[in-house]
Amino acid sequence: MSRLPDYSAPKHHGRRTQTAGPLQRLRMTSQTRRRVAVVGGGVIGLATARSLAERGADVTLFERSHIGAGTSGLSFAWVNSNGKNPQAYHDLNCAGMQEHVQLQVQARSQTQAAWLEACGTLEWARDAEQVARLRRRVDFLKQRHYPVNQLSFAELHRRVPDLQWDGCIDDVWQYPTECLVHPHVLMGWLRSQASSLSCVVRENTGVVALDEAPQRVTLQLATGDQWRGEACVLATGRWIPELTRRLGTPLAMINADEPNKRACGFLATTQPLTAQLDCNLITPELNIRPIGGGRLMLQAPDLDQYAHPAYVPALDGSVGQEFAARLSRLFTYVRPACLQSIQVGQRSRPADGLPAVGYLVPEGRVYAVVTHSGITLAPLLGRLAAEELMSGERHPLLSSFSPARLIGKTQHDFSEVETIHYPAAQ
Repeated sequence: MSRLPDYSAPKHHGRRTQTAGPLQRLRMTSQTRRRVAVVGGGVIGLATARSLAERGADVTLFERSHIGAGTSGLSFAWVNSNGKNPQAYHDLNCAGMQEHVQLQVQARSQTQAAWLEACGTLEWARDAEQVARLRRRVDFLKQRHYPVNQLSFAELHRRVPDLQWDGCIDDVWQYPTECLVHPHVLMGWLRSQASSLSCVVRENTGVVALDEAPQRVTLQLATGDQWRGEACVLATGRWIPELTRRLGTPLAMINADEPNKRACGFLATTQPLTAQLDCNLITPELNIRPIGGGRLMLQAPDLDQYAHPAYVPALDGSVGQEFAARLSRLFTYVRPACLQSIQVGQRSRPADGLPAVGYLVPEGRVYAVVTHSGITLAPLLGRLAAEELMSGERHPLLSSFSPARLIGKTQHDFSEVETIHYPAAQ
């Protein structure tokens, strides 16, 4: 796997800042373990819980359904920083890519179950407008020293022998450092690691209210009991406004229940196919990744305009037929009735499209971690959030992503996120 530029060193981003959070203040007065609640059992919540427990916190994770029930469990799961702007967001995602690789190497000493496929991405365009847009993005990535290789279509065919020529009129671009993730395997490892460090995981336990006081945080649970401790991390993704409103600090998020392509999109999976694919493909009509056992996951961003979170299209309906037709045009030996499922994924996206990581208010006790690109960023954000919570030091990579810019606003206070053309832009 090609090496990414090192975006993790503070020298690239200035100095760490001191936030004097509640756990750091407690350390000055007590030797007891700091009690921290993490609300949300997706990949970000699990990564944060593990990192906090690793640093000695007494952690309880609350999930109102089951682990991976939300956005983390339904994701294209492409680890990348391909076309992500501004520069600070690009750097954060590059550091997230490195974090995944390092964590997978560490995990190999404990388990043979791998969540990370260091397979790279292949992309090409078909018409002149697509080619020009792709070349502009590739040139910009090269300026950022993001690894990019140029291949011929013949070289692509040697890599993916079952591909049919689809009218590609230019070279193929390879992003060798990009990876694919198996989210449930990653969440399983994070959970087992957190549990081995005495983190308590409480599934089917929702948080219905929370109260922030100078000396503590109190969570009112759906079970009728309470939890009290020194700090609380909100990692509930698209549901975070439900809790931040109750604190009087509403956080502006895109409404994931709206039927539009900013809020939701289709993810289709196939039955086992005799198609040989071991990497991520971004093609003019379809984005395709392997998910194991000969099955593929498909995404077509231009079809997302028809997605509705309350409606799952039939496999033999117009959307399903279009997915199948596009796949059969791309791969030899794909039969027409090849789909196994179509689901509608709802996006966890702050209103300006950028992460919100930090205390909701200065000197507060409630810390938020919410972002799009959650699969790419989860291990890194979990570690950086835990560092800030336990030491009071805020990493320079987080300097542009305070939640303060979103508090007291709605999605209508921000410009609409640019139209998407490929998953990284989502």
